[in-house]
Amino acid sequence: MKIMKKVWGIPLLFTIIILTAIGFYSGIWFKAEKPLTEEEIYTELEEMYGGTVDSLSLKNDIYVAELTRSGALYLAKINAVTGKVLSIDQKSEMEIALPEVFSEEEIKRAIAKKYPGEVEYLSLSKEEDPPVYNGIVEHDQNLITIVLNAFTGEFISEETKEIPVKNVLITREQAIKIALEQLQGDVDHVSFMLTDDGGYYLVEIEQEIEGKEEIDAVFQIHAITGEILSVEWDD
Repeated sequence: MKIMKKVWGIPLLFTIIILTAIGFYSGIWFKAEKPLTEEEIYTELEEMYGGTVDSLSLKNDIYVAELTRSGALYLAKINAVTGKVLSIDQKSEMEIALPEVFSEEEIKRAIAKKYPGEVEYLSLSKEEDPPVYNGIVEHDQNLITIVLNAFTGEFISEETKEIPVKNVLITREQAIKIALEQLQGDVDHVSFMLTDDGGYYLVEIEQEIEGKEEIDAVFQIHAITGEILSVEWDD
């Protein structure tokens, strides 16, 4: 009986040894499995979320990525072997840095290269995309209305209209002076409209008097004669 127990014990011992070896080498094989490449992670994240991967680092079989999408910054963690996204959290809102607009002097120099002479009117409009400078310049007996890109100084549009020699456009500053002679206060807004007879300025003046309500007035001033065409009061 003792001999039989020893005979049956030998196959069992070999079986245990084989299973142990298989488990050992399987563990080594799984540990040796290579992580996905950075290029694969880049592609997977950008295709999945439609953003841009800004940075990527690998630590303890986990890829950590910074992802920009729709102006926001996200932090994602990805299993390096399976490619599974473990977590993704928004870090902060990112402000898109825009270039600075050209100054009026820089725009005037850009205009002077093409149309030498005095710029009679120039105004920055930030409501457009991109922001633009609207200007008027007299050149070779022509009244030229121009629009320039405020970021680059490039001409967007130009419109030329011939004017008689005797018709001289008053400046923006002259129009403001005419309005202030009628109502002393702060200049809130000035705009120019081109018409067949030369155009006109709209000058808005605000007057504050202590103990009284604020007085607002918009003066319409002819751009050639300087005549006050109309006044709109808001008191």
